[in-house]
Amino acid sequence: MRRTISSRISRNRGSISTPNSAGGAAAGGEPTLREELERASSGLVYSSESDRPFEFFSLRYPGKRGSPDGTEFARLVGAFPEARVQVRSIDEFFARHTTTSDPYDSESQHIRPRYEELVRVLSRHLRDVKVYRIGRIEIACYVVGLDGDGNLAGLKTVAIET
Repeated sequence: MRRTISSRISRNRGSISTPNSAGGAAAGGEPTLREELERASSGLVYSSESDRPFEFFSLRYPGKRGSPDGTEFARLVGAFPEARVQVRSIDEFFARHTTTSDPYDSESQHIRPRYEELVRVLSRHLRDVKVYRIGRIEIACYVVGLDGDGNLAGLKTVAIET
């Protein structure tokens, strides 16, 4: 029996925008977190059995000093209580695009610096970055940390693994 996590997640849950993290350009013309992450991930995909793009993700999480554990994060995004949850480091998650890409694949080598820059942007703008993988087969992947307001923010994508 196949169940996907996305069937239980509200379309609005996990995409809350706040003026400081997701709105238009900040005072002084500085790009917002959302603009920075969308620029850095534009045109990139997460490769699995299906290549999926990255989307901006934001969720209110005020008053917390660190990112939640896997169980708490799954609850926050509305996953089934029995859903499989894995927590990985940002380096481990992006390794297929940064450290283990095929040295003889010219396209992989050409785009590799963009993935390395994406990791730097995420690490520079977010604290306590973690990757949450929720589900089986169709796995919701969230690359998330705490933004300047203490809310959860980052990117989400889907990995297909049969």
